Amino acid sequence: MSGAQVAILSRAEAWRAYERAFHQFSEEVRRLQALTNDPHPDRVAIEAALVDVEKSRVLYDCSRDRMARVLLPPSRRAEVPCDDTPEAVNERVRGIAEILWESAGRPEGTAEEDWRMAQQIIQRAAAAA
Repeated sequence: MSGAQVAILSRAEAWRAYERAFHQFSEEVRRLQALTNDPHPDRVAIEAALVDVEKSRVLYDCSRDRMARVLLPPSRRAEVPCDDTPEAVNERVRGIAEILWESAGRPEGTAEEDWRMAQQIIQRAAAAA
């Protein structure tokens, strides 16, 4: 097999992995949306769905980055950014905490608890991914 054939195969594999990861992430987000749109949201189910969304987001990000590296010339592959910067992680925690707060009916005084729960969700998803 020539180098060009290997590159084409690698691109095709990366594309299939990207498509699968995107589909999984989309499905998990839709499931979470359905749970949060329920007039009587189930917090335990929402927390489990948030873990699933975060796990699928990690897999999606990895497949997206792999696809970018495959498509870029070798000299530029190191330029693919990492989104696990402290700022990016804090933004994900903030988003998850907001979903938890909204699904609980926006109660006063739960910001710290929601933030801790959001951090735990991200940690559980990372451990399971």
